[in-house]
Amino acid sequence: MQYQDDRYRLRVEINPKECMIPPDERIRMQTLLGALGEAVSDFPASDLKVNVIYHPRSKWYHVEFKLLLPGQTLFTGQEDIYLDAAFQRGVPDLVKKVEAYKENPDRQAADVAERRLFRDRAMVAPQDPDDGPLAEAVRTGDYRTFRTSLAGYEEWLRKRVGRWVQRYPEAEAQVGDGGFLGDLVEEVYLNAFEGFARRPTEVRFTEWLDQLIDPSVRALLRHPDQERENASLVRSLREAPLG
Repeated sequence: MQYQDDRYRLRVEINPKECMIPPDERIRMQTLLGALGEAVSDFPASDLKVNVIYHPRSKWYHVEFKLLLPGQTLFTGQEDIYLDAAFQRGVPDLVKKVEAYKENPDRQAADVAERRLFRDRAMVAPQDPDDGPLAEAVRTGDYRTFRTSLAGYEEWLRKRVGRWVQRYPEAEAQVGDGGFLGDLVEEVYLNAFEGFARRPTEVRFTEWLDQLIDPSVRALLRHPDQERENASLVRSLREAPLG
């Protein structure tokens, strides 16, 4: 049983061993995992692997949980004569471990792991920079279509930018300004629009976007008025009604 819960960016794999999981039990499992999904919703991506092991001799179920988060892998397990009971006890145990990790995360490891997760799981843009709707939008100078087509990257990019500004005290000091992070995100998209035709096609699109963050931050710090004016202009054009 494998599925992707897009509400929480949680990928789930449940593997039965020496047993079968009835359809109604699978539905209950998926419902119970909603609590875990809410707990990991702040992360850009998470992977959960559950091994359901039945021991015929003792007639007990052993449920093993392995949750891969950016920067950390969490484990827990429960045993019971009833599969449902073991699963129900395991999920809250895992939720507690997630909450504990969120209070004391390994920032550096999370940063590296986040890039790896998105490198492995993100959409891949066309290998040929002359193909696809993004390239067509660039050719016609249609930033609005280009930007809208990349809406799926918005939350990931905003979190990446938010972490990156911590490396620049002068930028971090401006985060309290409600529009600063938004302007930085827009700056990255603008640089992506201008450089799309020259991007290296041997790397995934998320890696290339990630590489644009630092020069975008530095540009906004060097020319704050000009760059923020540009970001504000394209944002207003993008949000304007069609027609």
